[in-house]
Amino acid sequence: MARASDEFARGREAALQGDFACAHEHFTRALDAARPAGAPATDDPDLQAFSEELYDGILRYEALAGPTEEAGNVDGKLAPELEGIGAPRATEADITHARESITSDREHAGYDIPIVINEPVLRLLAAFQGKFSGVISRGLSRSGRYMPMIHRVFEEEGLPKDLAQIALIESSFITHARSPMQAHGIWQFMPRTGRQYGLSSNAMVDERSDPEKSTRAAAKHLAYLHRLFDDWYLAMAAYNAGEGKIIRAMQRTGAKDFWQLAGTGAIRPQTVNYVPAVIAATLIAHNPLHYGIDVAYETALEYETVHLDRPVQLRHLIDDEAVNVDELRRLNPELRLGVTPRQPEGYALKIPVGSRASVLMSFAAAPTATLSVPRRHLVRRGDTLAKIARRYRVSMASLVSANSLSRKARLSRGRRLVIPGRTVLEVASVSKNRAVRGEKTKSRATRVAQAPKRKAPEGRSPRSYRVSRGDTLYRIAIRHGTTVARILAANSLPPRATIRPGDRIKIPVRGR
Repeated sequence: MARASDEFARGREAALQGDFACAHEHFTRALDAARPAGAPATDDPDLQAFSEELYDGILRYEALAGPTEEAGNVDGKLAPELEGIGAPRATEADITHARESITSDREHAGYDIPIVINEPVLRLLAAFQGKFSGVISRGLSRSGRYMPMIHRVFEEEGLPKDLAQIALIESSFITHARSPMQAHGIWQFMPRTGRQYGLSSNAMVDERSDPEKSTRAAAKHLAYLHRLFDDWYLAMAAYNAGEGKIIRAMQRTGAKDFWQLAGTGAIRPQTVNYVPAVIAATLIAHNPLHYGIDVAYETALEYETVHLDRPVQLRHLIDDEAVNVDELRRLNPELRLGVTPRQPEGYALKIPVGSRASVLMSFAAAPTATLSVPRRHLVRRGDTLAKIARRYRVSMASLVSANSLSRKARLSRGRRLVIPGRTVLEVASVSKNRAVRGEKTKSRATRVAQAPKRKAPEGRSPRSYRVSRGDTLYRIAIRHGTTVARILAANSLPPRATIRPGDRIKIPVRGR
């Protein structure tokens, strides 16, 4: 472990310097020292934990070798209402008022992120108290739906709770917020970064829209960025611009902290103002009325879940008294087509509290829904979204949703688009008499829906899994409640390992 740690440290320094070939060589040596290739899984819990951390660290640093815009989030993807903070305007009188507001704030304590009050922070605070006051008010009101959950997840992941205001700046807490660069959800994950943290995005679902799943992913990403920079302000800047951009800008300028870097002109104005915006939002969130922001917090989301072992349309689960489609869509914003996906482990559908019996009864009688296999379209000269939608007889809404685009997006030649299939019902597969069979409707589907998820006990031996077509390490890890790093460690595989259908791998059985 000492030799592996030494090689990892050398690889990390090489990665930060941009020498990824050298970094890969050191990382390979680190893995060989800790877990020789092909070696059986260790029984030593300390070595197992060390190996998992080693793999996790290597995966993160090797991610820096990817395209900058895919290494993290991208400039240009703040909440649409907040785009003006890239160049906020405030008069001297506004800034003086903002300074006085901070000085007289009796609640000016209890923050768990660093709070620096300087000219950039005062300028953003003045903008939030003035031009953007309505935007901030609406965003904080929406935050009431999610804040208890965000605080719980951040506490479980060991993060400061005040980092929750990043979501206010990123998306104004709008679950379907989408940027021109394909970032999506309240935490505005790019597709690649989302996949890196286990968030699926396809024609059926986009888990970047799921508040809790994306919050868990954001917590892990922020924790990684903090380990990388050992500074919350640099971590915030990297969340906005991508860690590669921040690292290279610091190398180029010699800046040692965020404020030095912000003064060099090496990063975009929006990133320069991003950290002050989070600080200003945190000040307001702790005491909104004092800063002239009237907030009517929305009620926190409450729901329970049922596990469905086959896909159905949401409209077939409704009950005029217990549940309606709009409520199901609001609780499950990751569903793009109003159809639950087919998943080997079943799909956990969020439902209103107290509606379990009604939903299960409707589910037992509902016809199974299927989707035709999505087609692909290669964009040619002159193609527009409207033309493509008409050609394939699909709605514009489903087309842009399946590809994480805006309706006004411009298409580049050579790009491949997913053409969503239309929902078809397998009516013949479900008998019309099923709904009136009384207790017999407690079929396998119902029993699966009622059965609680089993948590794997700690310390059990890895189980064998046969790789199926379409499997990736990320999908397998999420499906089995583990991480890519743990799977790699259990199988002594290199970080860039390729798996193929028919391969057998060990799945470590343990908690999150």
